[in-house]
Amino acid sequence: MKKHLTAATAVVALAILPILSACSREPADPVASARQLSGAPAWVRTPTGIDCGEAELDSRRTLPEKNLECLADARRAGDAAFLTWIARTTEGDPIPTFARATRSGVDVASTTAYDSFGPGGWSESTCANVAALPSCADI
Repeated sequence: MKKHLTAATAVVALAILPILSACSREPADPVASARQLSGAPAWVRTPTGIDCGEAELDSRRTLPEKNLECLADARRAGDAAFLTWIARTTEGDPIPTFARATRSGVDVASTTAYDSFGPGGWSESTCANVAALPSCADI
């Protein structure tokens, strides 16, 4: 009986191991790691212009005003600028998002590569203006 119990415990442990390992997919720095993912847009891999910082969305899913002002000021001046942020899924998985200001709007790219229940890959969109961030970029 003891052998059967030990064998059953081993089978259960092996069955649970992949589930537990899925929870540890988050890299130490999701933003830096996302820049290296395959399929990352070139402007995400190698950002240029004014760095308007990194932020983590709060529970209201808003970006800090200072980061938005930086991006808006650069856009008004015709300068290139970028901003990155992390949104969290219900389970706490990071969704890195990258924005760059251009004369025609704000380009946004997000990856769900670290979302345990997401599709993975990249999505890209364009927001009409900085004031629409981050909601116009929701995936």
